[in-house]
Amino acid sequence: MNGDVEIQATTERARSPDRIPRRGSVLAVVLVAAVLLVGLADAAINGRVSRDTLVFVPVATAFLFVGSLLVIRVPENRVSWVMLAIALGFGFLRLAESLSGSGVEDLVNGIGLWALFLPGLGVLVPLWFPTGRPTSPGWRWVGWLALAGVIGIFGGTAYVGLVERGDTDVIESCASVGTCSNIVGLVALLVAVLAAIVSLVVRWKGAGGVERLQLRWLVPSFAVLGAGLLAEFGGFQGSLAGNVLLPAGAILVPVAIGFAILRYRLYEIDRIVSRTVSYAVVVGLLGLVFFGVVTLLTSLLPAESDLAVAGSTLAVAALFNPVRKRVQVWVDRRFNRSRYDAQKVMDGFAGSLRDRVDPDGVVEGWVGAVSETMQPTTVAVWVKEAGA
Repeated sequence: MNGDVEIQATTERARSPDRIPRRGSVLAVVLVAAVLLVGLADAAINGRVSRDTLVFVPVATAFLFVGSLLVIRVPENRVSWVMLAIALGFGFLRLAESLSGSGVEDLVNGIGLWALFLPGLGVLVPLWFPTGRPTSPGWRWVGWLALAGVIGIFGGTAYVGLVERGDTDVIESCASVGTCSNIVGLVALLVAVLAAIVSLVVRWKGAGGVERLQLRWLVPSFAVLGAGLLAEFGGFQGSLAGNVLLPAGAILVPVAIGFAILRYRLYEIDRIVSRTVSYAVVVGLLGLVFFGVVTLLTSLLPAESDLAVAGSTLAVAALFNPVRKRVQVWVDRRFNRSRYDAQKVMDGFAGSLRDRVDPDGVVEGWVGAVSETMQPTTVAVWVKEAGA
C-alpha cells in the first residue's frame, strides 16, 4: 500500500481559536476593579471595616475574578457581563458608605443593591447560566418581571422622596402611592428570584451528561442563596438565618461557577487559567532569584559597583525560558490537562514514526493519535495509490 494518505476527522465540538481580548472588555474589568479598590481603601482609611466589609471582600473578589475571566474570554455571553456587573454592585455598596452625608449615597446604594447585585445574582445568573439565555422562551417572563420590580422600587423610592417628602430609607407598609410601588416592586423582584432558581432546578433535572455535572455545582448554592434572600427580605432582616445564609449563598455562587468552568472546561477557559498561573509563578520565582542574587553580590562586591544589578539581570534573562517551560508543563498537568495529554500523545506518535516503515502502521498510528487527541465522532482515511 504505497501512496499519499489523507485523514479527515469530524469532531463533536468545534475548538474555537484563541481570542484576542477586546479593549472594551479589558477596560470594563479595570474600571470595576478600580471601583472596588476605592471602596475598600476608603473603608480601611476611615476605620469603617465592619463585619459586612469582611464578608464583602471574598465575595466581591470571587465575582471580580470569575467575571473578568469570562468577559475577556467570552464577551458575547451575557453571563460574563452579569458576573462583572455583580462585582460592580458590590463596589457601589462600598462607595455609598464613603459618600455618607453627600446626598447621593442613597442613589448609589440603590443602584448597587436593586439594579446590579440582586437582579444580577438572584435572577439573571440562574436564568442564563451557562448559555447566556433562558432555558426556553417560556421563561423570558422572569427577566421582564425582574425589570418591572426594579422600576417599581426606583419609581416608588423617587416618588416618596421627591413628591411625598418622606423617608426613603424606611418603608414599612403600603401607606401611600410611593410606598406601595416600592413594596410591589420588591415582591415582584423576589418572585422573579424564586422563579429563576426554579428554572435552574428544572434545567438541571432535565439535563444530561456534562451540562448536568456543570449545573449540579450551582443548584445547591442557589438553594442557600434563595433561603437567605427570603429570610433577609421576607420579614426576618437581621435574623441569624439572614446573616448566615445570604453571605454563604453569595460566596458559594461564584465558587460554584468557577468549579463548573475549570472542572468541565466550560467556555474552554482552561488555557487562560493555565497561562495566568504559569506566568505568575515564573514572575515570582525569577523575582526571588533576582533579589537573592542582588543581595549575594552586594555583600561580595564594593558598595558602589553596579555589577550586582547587571549580574542579577543576566541571570534572570538566562533562566527565563528554561523556568517558563518547566513551570508551564507543571501547570498544564493540573489546570490544562487535556492539552498536556494531547501534546504527550502527539510527541509519542512523532517519535514512533522513526520505527515504522510500512504505510499500514503509519495510518494506524495516525488514526490513533487523532482519535485520542481530537476525540472525533468519525474518522475517514483516503489512500491515493502510486501511479493513480
